[in-house]
Amino acid sequence: MKDKTISVHYVHALLSSLERKGFSVEKTLSANDLTLDDINSPTNRVSYDVVIAISRYAWKMLGDESLGLSPKSMKIGAFNFAGQICIGAKSLGLALEELINFYNFLEPGYQLAINTIDNETEIVLQLDDPDYDLHHLLTDFVMLGIYRFACWLTDKNIVMKEAHFPFPPPPHEADYNLVYSCPKYFNSHKSSIKFSSDNLKLEIKKNRRDLKRYVASTPKNFTNIIKHDDSFSARVKRIIEAHEGPEYPNFEYVAEQLHMVPKTLRQRLKCEGITYQKIKDVMRRDLAIYYLYQPHCSIADIAEKVGFTETGAFIRAFKSWTDMTPGVYRSKYVAGLNSFV
Repeated sequence: MKDKTISVHYVHALLSSLERKGFSVEKTLSANDLTLDDINSPTNRVSYDVVIAISRYAWKMLGDESLGLSPKSMKIGAFNFAGQICIGAKSLGLALEELINFYNFLEPGYQLAINTIDNETEIVLQLDDPDYDLHHLLTDFVMLGIYRFACWLTDKNIVMKEAHFPFPPPPHEADYNLVYSCPKYFNSHKSSIKFSSDNLKLEIKKNRRDLKRYVASTPKNFTNIIKHDDSFSARVKRIIEAHEGPEYPNFEYVAEQLHMVPKTLRQRLKCEGITYQKIKDVMRRDLAIYYLYQPHCSIADIAEKVGFTETGAFIRAFKSWTDMTPGVYRSKYVAGLNSFV
């Protein structure tokens, strides 16, 4: 995951929660080998490992699986107990019912519901006090946690059909396009995800030994892109990654590799809430940031490595992605993060 980055927004959310509970920002950063300079821009990005490390630090310090983002804390170990209940279920549908009943019984400061209408199943999250989750981190953790856990339980990529959020599009919306590979609706009246009801019939493929490993890897398994993602956006990404040469393949080539006409592929991506240009931009941005961590790479070298024939065009593109030039980004933020990449 060295070349994968995520918005520093998530770090700010965790620091804010820890500070509210009496843990100073400086102490938290120091414990994770970070400085204030590394996180003082809302447009900065950090490696996934940074967010994972601070999340685990918050769990340890707070003793709360909700990361202090709910009016009622939830003891460490709750997810493990929920998982043990789920792996004994005969189908995903029954497992999700058990999972939701378990969490609602605990009253962790939010309620979950599962609704099935026709061939669509919707999991709905309602926070008791949204002011505790101003950065929407708990919302993402719960919704993605349930979704990724369902995929893991069945050893199958479950295609998300829709995702709804009761808040405006955040500044780090680009990250949502990767973790929610479906049409997204902001300013909705609820937090929810939808998928085909056919998935409820899937068998549970995991056992207690598997669960132990899964729990030990959290929250990495919540934030990472699914390994066996069969969505069209993931397929396109894999084709780009496998393509030889400095330039990105054109859209017609990608469609051909998928045995589709460009129009059909474009429609498929639209249904997942993303475009080919957005996929390329996110990949280029993450790769550029990765190379900015390498002191031997000049800006011109990086421009070529991420598929730009002109350095000026790369600088303009990078500024549109991060609100600063690559040179400013490197001098201002990269030095303190070298230990993480």
